[in-house]
Formats: sequence, structure tokens, C-alpha cells
Amino acid sequence: MKKIEVLIVGQGLAGTLLAFELHLAGVSVRIVNNPKKSTATRVAAGMVNPLVFKRMTKSWMVDELLPVMKKRYRVLEELLRERFYFDLPMIKPLSEQETALWQERKTDERFAPFINEICESSPVDHVFKSNAYGIVKGSGYLKTGLFLDAAKRYFQQKELLIEADFSVQEDDFENRVFQNIQFNKIVFCEGHYLKTHPLFDFIRLQPAKGEVLQIYAPDLSEEYIINRRVFVLPIGDHRFKVGSTYEWKDLTDIPTEEGKNSIVDRLKDLIHVDFSIEQHWAGVRPTVIDRRPVLGKNPQHEHVFVFNGLGTKGVMLAPYFAKQMLWTLMKGNHILPKEVNLQRFYKS
Repeated sequence: MKKIEVLIVGQGLAGTLLAFELHLAGVSVRIVNNPKKSTATRVAAGMVNPLVFKRMTKSWMVDELLPVMKKRYRVLEELLRERFYFDLPMIKPLSEQETALWQERKTDERFAPFINEICESSPVDHVFKSNAYGIVKGSGYLKTGLFLDAAKRYFQQKELLIEADFSVQEDDFENRVFQNIQFNKIVFCEGHYLKTHPLFDFIRLQPAKGEVLQIYAPDLSEEYIINRRVFVLPIGDHRFKVGSTYEWKDLTDIPTEEGKNSIVDRLKDLIHVDFSIEQHWAGVRPTVIDRRPVLGKNPQHEHVFVFNGLGTKGVMLAPYFAKQMLWTLMKGNHILPKEVNLQRFYKS
């Protein structure tokens, strides 16, 4: 029987980044993934925005997250021999009130790394007239599908990936055995499926369905992400990902006409250019009620852990917290930040 240290269930963004952290640290690991289960990562645009436009604040922990994120994706690009993370500035059309707030933030040294300039006219054509245009730096995107596919090939070549369903109801779970592999610890990274997980039903997951379009717009600039009520993200060859929507009742991964119309209506308020819709996707984000990831050890099972709840900021969050999860698994005295520790959901 093969003995390993950590078994990971799920090869979405969380499971993939954690697997690499363990593998590169020399820890024996295997990933179990059911290819029939959908993952929000493949549908997601993979956009990174260091600012929260609604209140014009910095994204949570952005100063700590961004350097770790960029370093890790660059290392993985070299390892996988594939380019999948791209820096790209962002245009935010501004109202008169927003312009005043942006100008105030621009003089604040805490925002200096993320606000490039405020322009009177749009740097690109075909964007509707606004009072001004804020240019964000530090933004970018991850080609999520490309990344997961490259990681999958690597894991398969190293014989680290098992494509199968995993159930805690199996008799061998208590014995820490799966398909003739004995594991010391197990980490569940199953995205929105955590909502019905029998060992983690106390975590207040609030999954949200999101829909995204791919459009072809040959006359639209590919030099910027454009973002106001809807994002327009260049992905190459005059194609753009456009989204998104939020739906909390219909948690299927089936695209809807309502979702498409919502995106198109907002898109037409942002840009005036001919475009055609080429693809339409839907996925369910593993969002936690307090909008923070959830990491840690199950209170009843010493060998059972969770790494989940990355939500809409997953591309930026995953590398940093995968490292935190590594330390949690391998260092018995590592203390997780209270904001992400699953202990916050324990019943009092």
C-alpha cells in the first residue's frame, strides 16, 4: 500500500495551488478529482482588481496578497512552461462624485501603488463619455482554464492525480485509505460542494451563481480591462470575457437567457462598438457569508482539513492562503488568522 502525507480532494484553484505548495515543499501528496463535477474556476474570468470601486477602498489584504500571487504564478509558469498570468491596467469610468473621491485617494500614499492616473478622456475608443476615467495599476488576469489544464497535465505526468469520486461515507475513510493509498491527512477543496459536506455543514457557505460571456469585438482596444457595472476583459484575438451576474437561488451551472441579457444591457451602457457573442458560461462561486476564505482543521477529526471559500477574489487569494494551509498541515503550532480560520463558525 502506498503511503502519503496529504490527500487533496478537488482540483479547482484552491486544490491546485495547495497541491503545488505541498509538492514543491517535498511533501508527498495526491489529488482526487471528479472530472464530472463543475468548478467555478474554469468559468471565472480570472480577473484581479486591487481596488473595491463601490467604496473606493483597497481590496482586503491586497498589499500582502499581490506580491505572493505574482511570485507564485511566475514560478508555476516556469515549471509548467506555459504563460497564464498577465498584468493589464484597468479603466474605470467615473461620475463627478467618483472623480472627487479618486482624486482624494490619489494623494493618499496607501493608494499610490494602485491608482495610475485620472484622465479627462478615455485612453481607448468606443467607451461612453464619463466625467473622468480612473486608470488602475496592479490589475490583471489569470487564464484559469489554461492554468488548470497545464496543472492537470503536470499532475498526471507525476502520477499525482486520481480522477475519481470521493466520499466520506466509504468504510475506508475512517482508516485513512483511498484506492490502496494510505494518507495521513486529507484536505477538502471542493468549492461550492462544501455546502452539503457532512463534515463541514457548520460553515456558512453562501454560494453564488455567476454567468460570463465571451464576445468578439474587432474594433475594441485590447490594451485595458474596462470595468463599470460590468467588466470587459481582453483574452486575445479580439476576444473578451464580459460579466458577471450574481444569483443565489438557481445554483446550477446552466447559463440563462436572463443572465445573458443582464450582461448585454450593462455592456451596451459601457461601450458602443459592434460585437458578437461567441460563448456563454455559468458557474457557482464558493462564497462564504463573511466574504473570507475558510481554512483549518475539522473540530471532530484530527486528520481532516478544509481549504475553501475563495469566492470572487480567488486568483489573488489562493497563492497566499495555500501557503498558510501548507504551514497549518506541516507545522503543528501554526496559528491561522482569525478572519479565515474555520473556528469562527464553531457553535458556541
